[in-house]
Amino acid sequence: MTEAAIAPLERAQKLAGAAATVAVVSAIMIVLAAVGRDIAVPAADVLRSQEVTADWRGALRLFNAIGSFVVLALPSFMLAGALLELSKVLDEYGKGQFFTLKASAGVRKAAESALWAMAFKVVISPTIFNWIARSDDIRGVVWRLESFDLGLIAFAAFVMVLGRVLEAAARIKAENDEIV
Repeated sequence: MTEAAIAPLERAQKLAGAAATVAVVSAIMIVLAAVGRDIAVPAADVLRSQEVTADWRGALRLFNAIGSFVVLALPSFMLAGALLELSKVLDEYGKGQFFTLKASAGVRKAAESALWAMAFKVVISPTIFNWIARSDDIRGVVWRLESFDLGLIAFAAFVMVLGRVLEAAARIKAENDEIV
């Protein structure tokens, strides 16, 4: 390999290694923010409003409140998982393992995790929250799809396709490496 090709490759490896660390830190920050903003603060509001009493019904109200807030925080937890999955890929890239089945499958898995997080954000979490929080018997499906969400869904779907293409390329490379 020529020196002109080695220098950018080494920079890419260093960047990927640093990005793997940033992805893990980001995942941790997302989880902490979701726990604080989406679970702890609303649960504290329920406790302050005196809706929770020292009997069975009070405990059930607290459990219901915290459970419904956890349901709304699930997409954030799932996105953090996708970032952790992506950090594994970036770690592989940092080691110079660019065209491996493990790295390319990791790209696909991270994108699939992001798609699941978006499915939970748009449909599943709002619907379950509606079922838990509403006292009447209306149990319809709730959609909360914004244009930005649609863009993220498309982006994650295209990254998932890219991961599948990289997987196919890694398989071809592995077969060629066996022949040589």
